[in-house]
Amino acid sequence: MRNLIIASTAACGLALAAAPAIAQQQQYTQLTASQQATYDAWTAENRATYDAWPMEAQTYYWTLNDSQADIWWNTLNNDQRVKIVQMMPQQRTAAWQSINSQLNGTATGTTTSTRSAGMTKINYMSNAVVQPTPGDAGPPPANLPICEPMQQDNCINRGAR
Repeated sequence: MRNLIIASTAACGLALAAAPAIAQQQQYTQLTASQQATYDAWTAENRATYDAWPMEAQTYYWTLNDSQADIWWNTLNNDQRVKIVQMMPQQRTAAWQSINSQLNGTATGTTTSTRSAGMTKINYMSNAVVQPTPGDAGPPPANLPICEPMQQDNCINRGAR
């Protein structure tokens, strides 16, 4: 009789200990047979990574095509994956297009130019040529004078004698 009570207590303890694990398993996305086969074929590291993702990321993963899934595992890190999952569907499409073009080497850099009204445009060149800037007085004379009050260019600071 005593052994029966101990065995019953142990069985209850095991059942209670297993309850959180069962509840935790229910948080994961329910996989189809083909998805389960794919999941089982993954490395232990990929399965652990997948299991650590929130349900939204797990669900989103199964919407990826083969090319995107390959990029998902081999190119993106978890931070990048999370950002994609948090995007709106249109943003995801644009993100995948950008990723594909970058990986295929067809991405074009974005150029921006800023120009204030009334300012002279400065042309940037790769050779070592000094270009005048708007309002420049030119190169300083050989013997610089001592700076007068409110003078800042083409003079020697009074304390530098």
